[in-house]
Amino acid sequence: MTDEILEGVLAEFKKLAEIPRPSKHEEKVSAYLYQHLITLGFDVTQDQHHNIIVEVPASEGKENAPLTILQGHMDMVCVAEAGYEYDALKDSIKLIRDEKFLTAEGTSLGADDGIGIAEILYITKNLFEGKFENIPHGPLRLIFTTDEEQGMSGAKNIHKEHFDDAQFLINCDSENFDEIVVGSAGNMYVDFARHINFVDSDNFSTSVKIKISGLRGGHSGIEIADNRANAIKILSNILNDLNQSGKVMLASINGGKAYNVIPNSAETVIATNLKLDDVKIFVNEFAAQVKKIFIDEVNLKIDVEEVELPEKVFSAEDFKHLIDLLTLIHSGILSMSSNPKFVQASNNLAMIRTDEKVELHLMPRFNINELADEFKTVYKTLAKLTEFEVEFSGHSPAWNFNPNSKLAKIAEEIFNRQNNFPAQVKIIHAGLECSYFMAKNPALDIISIGTTNEFIHSTDERLHLDTVTPQVNLIVEMLRKISELE
Repeated sequence: MTDEILEGVLAEFKKLAEIPRPSKHEEKVSAYLYQHLITLGFDVTQDQHHNIIVEVPASEGKENAPLTILQGHMDMVCVAEAGYEYDALKDSIKLIRDEKFLTAEGTSLGADDGIGIAEILYITKNLFEGKFENIPHGPLRLIFTTDEEQGMSGAKNIHKEHFDDAQFLINCDSENFDEIVVGSAGNMYVDFARHINFVDSDNFSTSVKIKISGLRGGHSGIEIADNRANAIKILSNILNDLNQSGKVMLASINGGKAYNVIPNSAETVIATNLKLDDVKIFVNEFAAQVKKIFIDEVNLKIDVEEVELPEKVFSAEDFKHLIDLLTLIHSGILSMSSNPKFVQASNNLAMIRTDEKVELHLMPRFNINELADEFKTVYKTLAKLTEFEVEFSGHSPAWNFNPNSKLAKIAEEIFNRQNNFPAQVKIIHAGLECSYFMAKNPALDIISIGTTNEFIHSTDERLHLDTVTPQVNLIVEMLRKISELE
């Protein structure tokens, strides 16, 4: 039976891998799921956002059991190796399988969250056809959402009526088989901007580019507690200290890639009357100090080179206000919860760009929704003090931990019994669609689980095959247990 489960799930996943499904382009995969589930005999709805909602009737005699939602997202992050020919809107994922892992040729795999949907499809089909012997279940609803990876617009916009009558929701989008996630962070986007007044650089003799590279970077939620250095913060501290050592003015500063990525590189061009060798000595000493603070940043590089003197530099006032703002913005953990212990609030100074104006982009996260207002108050105050404009957008709510979750207790008991080792019940500091579902029905009892998927969102993404069958068995046994509740 073990091999049959694995092969059945992978057969479903293979069909999904054949359909291009980058975020915001889920029309084809949504149409496939709609038709596939209609053909199997289910009542299926496709909403205007291409979300799919499926009603699965209960086993005979279990019609009054609590309604349980099984949920996953159909989009994937599409990336390819340099030089590999791949069109994310047209090309299928080419699967590679060995004894331990499922990977993809030259691209990301899409197990996030294709394997979650494949498992739900396999379980539903086999429950409906009675192939899981002696496994009754209550009424089920399948929800497959769109655009999870680039804004969660599917989860945001799906109608709340699909959640009002449900008691339990099992999200199948976590990345470690031995974890039962019971809470996740909310976040917002914070954007600072200030028009730059440029002045002539005639009073300066030298121009220097300072470039930071080699930092670990990483996900600003999952890896924010790993003492990872922020390239923009390091660069701003260098500028601040250099300005105390001699005449320095700023020509440009740029760094960071995305709101949810800790920046691992940044660079600045300055005009200065300091000697190039003096700047190099200072930077080398500064780099040594950084490595003492961030002991795991062994690949940190700070390169200094002389470049052509720019025609214009920031005015002294603009430079001061920018450095003040960069100094006052904290990037990293802001607060921890003690019981259970998890990151409660953090901020990522994610990007900085300079052109005719300077822009800073931040992503604060919070596991308690009330902290969102505190963030706004702080950043409005900083904007006022430094004469920047600030805007807030993209607010997503937190999924607050429920210490009385029946579903978490059911999942933990079954996992421990089936696997002979304990599950980790965790609150994560990243965002999950569960936060939007909880906002639509605060009475929902939710957990998030999944197979073990490593290196997601990269060409190294791989699925641990030995976690697929245990995951299916966990979900099926949970549904049986829920069916016993009245």
